[in-house]
Amino acid sequence: MFQRTLVRIPGYCCISVAATAMAFSVTASAGQIGPDVVAFYVAESINYQGSVDGIGGYAFGTTSCNYGDIEAAWYGGTNETPLIGQNAYRLKNGRFEQIGTSWLKHSFCALSEGGCGDCQATDCSTLGIGCADTYGAGLNTNPGGPRSEVNAFTGAYDYPFTNSPSGTATLRGNLCIADDDIDPSLNPDARYFFEGFYVCTDEAPWGTQFNNASFREIGFSSVGSPSTIGPTRIGEMAIEAWAEIDPTVTLIEIMVPGDGMIVIGAKVTELSNGTWRYEYAIYNYNCDRSVGGVSIPLPAGANASNIGFHDVDYHSGEIWDGTDWVGEQTIGQLRWATTPYAQDVNANAIRWDSLYNVRFDLPVPPEDGEITLELFKPGGAPSVTAIGPIPGGEPVDPCDLPVPACAVDIDGSSRVDVGDVLQLIADFGTCGDGTFRPASDVDGDCCVNVNDMLTVLGEWDTECGEPGACCLGDGSCIQSLESECADAGGTFNGAAVPCFDVNCPVPGACCVSETDCQVLFLPDCDALDGDFRGYGTTCGTIDCSQSAYNDNCDESWLITTGSYEFSTMNATTDGPGHEECQFDGQTYNDIWYRFVSPGAGVLAVSTCDLVNYDSDLVVYDGWDCNDLQLLGCNDDGDGCSGYSSFLELDVTSGQSLLIRVGGWESGDAGEGTLQIDFNSSD
Repeated sequence: MFQRTLVRIPGYCCISVAATAMAFSVTASAGQIGPDVVAFYVAESINYQGSVDGIGGYAFGTTSCNYGDIEAAWYGGTNETPLIGQNAYRLKNGRFEQIGTSWLKHSFCALSEGGCGDCQATDCSTLGIGCADTYGAGLNTNPGGPRSEVNAFTGAYDYPFTNSPSGTATLRGNLCIADDDIDPSLNPDARYFFEGFYVCTDEAPWGTQFNNASFREIGFSSVGSPSTIGPTRIGEMAIEAWAEIDPTVTLIEIMVPGDGMIVIGAKVTELSNGTWRYEYAIYNYNCDRSVGGVSIPLPAGANASNIGFHDVDYHSGEIWDGTDWVGEQTIGQLRWATTPYAQDVNANAIRWDSLYNVRFDLPVPPEDGEITLELFKPGGAPSVTAIGPIPGGEPVDPCDLPVPACAVDIDGSSRVDVGDVLQLIADFGTCGDGTFRPASDVDGDCCVNVNDMLTVLGEWDTECGEPGACCLGDGSCIQSLESECADAGGTFNGAAVPCFDVNCPVPGACCVSETDCQVLFLPDCDALDGDFRGYGTTCGTIDCSQSAYNDNCDESWLITTGSYEFSTMNATTDGPGHEECQFDGQTYNDIWYRFVSPGAGVLAVSTCDLVNYDSDLVVYDGWDCNDLQLLGCNDDGDGCSGYSSFLELDVTSGQSLLIRVGGWESGDAGEGTLQIDFNSSD
């Protein structure tokens, strides 16, 4: 459910979202919209740069459209042109979290293309009314604009920037995502979303800067192999997908007077043990003052457990700190907060276009109440509050809850022994009063008496402990005691840790040699100096005589006629350019195959209508990567849609060929099928 809300601010009364937004439109003429840039397409192209230390670098294409009735400023090389940001999100086990962020692309020269409206084209210093402008994944790779130098609400920034991104080109400024956050074997049933965001310099006077984000669902068949699912959701925030998919989620939109918008997502789930799990996602759309703290009221006597926090990691030299917030429970509230602005202006506040999560469990049912967001930067009211689901009912009497697992281990030593008897004697005669259950009440009657003593003595000298997540050898997870986990050959992740919060490692095929394949965990494969072929792979589907990936010419795969699925998402460009071929003569993000002609005739090499990107094909005579002899190339095959390719060549019997499959320009990469057909002339 998406709910508009009244914002309560000290010193103000009931400021509505609509009224606040109208207050920003101070120069708008009656009936006039002004410039209004939206992200019209997101991730039409996606570029994977590779992975460094478990972090992958990505970039995706964005196309803007001016929905307004005034030309939008696009003065390249100045501070009067839009900035383009990229985010990634994951929905897993009911939790919606941001898992990646990028630096900002500094745009230049709007082309005023058609395709999104009745385009009134202009020169490249403005984006015409009803016109589009495309930045492919290649152009959005390695962006150089720091988010910390931008006011996303007003669109103001200084140029040139004072801070530049640092680090390897694979990650520098790109959309950085941890491999473990997207590996399908570690994230079963997870769903992913890419979000593009345009910060425009001339929209704030018109109040049109609240539809600059658009998202698109993404699937990952493997790390580094993303693909799109469905169309771009124009003008919609990625967090809206959470509420659309899960009807138990409430979204609350807040407008901060004189500043931008914040959205709170809330989900409350009743668990099986008499408690409720409270999950909040706080998304700062474009509020420059940022969010420095979150407070949730708690009923008297209620004690929260499993208190958690999640944020997104900044990178490439961004100056903002990344210290996690710690949830602190005091009488009447649970609060998370970063270091105050007065102590550190670069503290880990929830900055614009960022989403953080706070969560906890509590034996109290929900009701509507006030959620408080503390604003980080000075300049107005110190906080805003919104109405949403909070723990508000009467606390559950602990004595009405089930007896904890292994209650006879009173002192927590994992064994029933004299320590438990001594603690029971100390508690003897104590009864709960509705706010607590005595620790030594092991039979569930809420009083410590002779029945509890007899129960403890009946379990004397037995091992006891609270179950936790146990990762088994096949990557699955069970809840078990530590000893039971060890007996099953698993890895115990700690008492009371649910499988919900654990990513169990999955074994895969390990090529120890060209003829020796074993299914091992990655560390065990590394110890044998083997070549790990991916989580969840099996030796039955892996050919260790072939290289792990045919990215380079000397790693080419031997194929015959038939159909071959492929991905160039991980591919680099290593082959030469050829002036005989189309565009600039280069084939980008290429992979390689070897082929031996079965006879004299015509060889057809095709991606025609079989790929999801703009492909190129090149064929060479011989297998010598140091002496490539061009036979033919094709960019766009006749009658082939989507800029796919088709190439026919006359070949002789036994002729050795190298086949190169790539993209038309840097960043053109994707997935598809390579079709090899041969027609004999004999």
